[in-house]
Amino acid sequence: MNRWIPLALVGVLIAPLLSASDAPEQQEAMKRLDQAVAKANIFDLPSFQMTATVQIENRGRPLAGTYQLLWNGPEQWREEISLPGYTEVQVGGKGTVWIQRSTDFVPLAVVQVGLIPKDRVKKLHSRKEHGDKLTCVETENEQKSSSELCVNESTGTLFRGTSYEDRDFQPIGEKVFPQFLSFLEKGKTVARVNVSSLIAPGEFPLNSFTPLTGVSAEAGCMNPMPYRRVKSVAPQYPQDARQQRFEGTVVADVWIGLDGIPRIRKILASPSASLEKATAAALTGWHYEPATCEGRPVQVETVLRINYVLSP
Repeated sequence: MNRWIPLALVGVLIAPLLSASDAPEQQEAMKRLDQAVAKANIFDLPSFQMTATVQIENRGRPLAGTYQLLWNGPEQWREEISLPGYTEVQVGGKGTVWIQRSTDFVPLAVVQVGLIPKDRVKKLHSRKEHGDKLTCVETENEQKSSSELCVNESTGTLFRGTSYEDRDFQPIGEKVFPQFLSFLEKGKTVARVNVSSLIAPGEFPLNSFTPLTGVSAEAGCMNPMPYRRVKSVAPQYPQDARQQRFEGTVVADVWIGLDGIPRIRKILASPSASLEKATAAALTGWHYEPATCEGRPVQVETVLRINYVLSP
């Protein structure tokens, strides 16, 4: 299932990227990166309870809400999010998730960060950020898209790039976790999380993990291995949209199935009907490696954004 708290630091697969032929400095950098990820991965804890306030930009206006996660291991967890006009509860069991929402779609996109075994390490480099020395690993995926993960050498914590801001790291058990997390898009903060309480071990009310009544179970887990786009087709700009100077973003709530095929559930925003149709036509040519839980493909829901921009 996609995470509502997209800024939370989760386990990142580092070790599979290493090989005996890698240079010693590359192996050492990847080892430090692996240690930084492990240090922040609170899902390694047997149990914890997190409460937080969240603020998410939605079509230019901020939405403030609350978040709670009860974690008693991968086979017992409960997650709740509440925003104006939207609530969601997820309860997880062994390879199974029960989801209850106030709407039939996910109104906001999810942001994920991590390295996948098929990513290729392009280069290592060092730089400074706010006076701190960072050791960074730049990777490239199969679509030739680059990303960067760094280690703050003074704190041993993970630095997730200029699109993220994590600060006020506090110990929790054997881990260290930021009390403030934010995500920036084009230099503007579009989501922020303030952790008000993070306690381990957790103290859970009775029946916290009882399956939700009236809800069908789905295959899933707390943090599935992310899906990966392996094929895409650029949408064709409709002639009528060009003539009328329609441009902007088509936002689609999409299921990515076990077969890796994206299927539109609902168009959440669109500048025009013709751009909506162009998006639907383009997505028929897209294909993904599906998300997986313990190696098993699972269907996930996400939000795709297709941008249409006219030449000056």
